[in-house]
Amino acid sequence: MGILKIKKNIILYSITVFCTILWVQSCKKIPAKPASQPQVNRVLDTQEVVKKQDPTTPNVSQQQEFSEWPSYPILDIAIKNLENGDPTFFKQPIEDINRLFLDIKKSVPNSLKTNSILVRVKVTETLTHKLNELYSVEVKDLKELNQTKADLIESHSNLIFQINKIREKEAQRIVKPI
Repeated sequence: MGILKIKKNIILYSITVFCTILWVQSCKKIPAKPASQPQVNRVLDTQEVVKKQDPTTPNVSQQQEFSEWPSYPILDIAIKNLENGDPTFFKQPIEDINRLFLDIKKSVPNSLKTNSILVRVKVTETLTHKLNELYSVEVKDLKELNQTKADLIESHSNLIFQINKIREKEAQRIVKPI
């Protein structure tokens, strides 16, 4: 009986070692990516998406909101200029940028005073401040600058998407007859 027990233990041990070796070998097959590589790809992907979008196509919902939101078109034009390679708005003094965002927040139309819109405005404001800071610093990290530009453009498109979503939801609201 002792020999049978020893053979069982050897078989169990062999199976455990075999499974461990397979597991270790399968871990080696996954290619290791450097931490900075996904960020670079994300910047390129975002820039390609921005280039594919046609900025000349007007968005009816967006134009409707601008009539109710007089301060927002200034930011919209500045971000579209940034997409086209003109960052002059983001190089101006921070006081001007602060004043613009204060006006934008004060003049948000009642129909858009939702948490989703206000949060997206705040994200855009934060990224605008970061971009302004990156332009004012003499030591320029191009990777971070390009990433911040891409993030700002993406946050702007998310804000417009949320505005369109709210407008579409309002348009689908059906009044129930009494």
